[in-house]
Amino acid sequence: MDDGTFDGAAWFEACLAGMYNGVSEPVQEYGGPARKRNAVVEETFGLASHVMDYAEVLLPTNSVFADQILRSGTSVGSHTREAQSAESLADFAHKMKMAHKELEETDFRLALCHVKAHYPHDKELVRRTQALIPLFHRILTTSRTRLNQQAAERRAKRRGR
Repeated sequence: MDDGTFDGAAWFEACLAGMYNGVSEPVQEYGGPARKRNAVVEETFGLASHVMDYAEVLLPTNSVFADQILRSGTSVGSHTREAQSAESLADFAHKMKMAHKELEETDFRLALCHVKAHYPHDKELVRRTQALIPLFHRILTTSRTRLNQQAAERRAKRRGR
């Protein structure tokens, strides 16, 4: 976009338009040519990097909790990136749902850290995590709508035979 803001709904529609019209992009190997720019993948990668930094700071306070936040926070990005190679819309929705669950878990654990005065606080990490939640809701809602449309089309086709 020209003003530098990210429009999740427009991005998602563009992805689906290219992903499910019978044309697919070739899978690129790691270290190969640059991937097509994807704001959600980039943002979740940045979140994972930020979570890694926070986990290092949290480690001396509570190593078990640092490990849990590290696992859930980095999982958001890995599930989101994996969803980009989904075999179907249902597969994409499932992988994004898994990423959303990990995002919610990360948000919950960060909230617990922030109510404890002796735990390190990272307001920017909380902001980034919470900013992704509505975007994931929109992606999942749109995916469910499209899946329902596809199912209705299949039912109508069967009745028409």
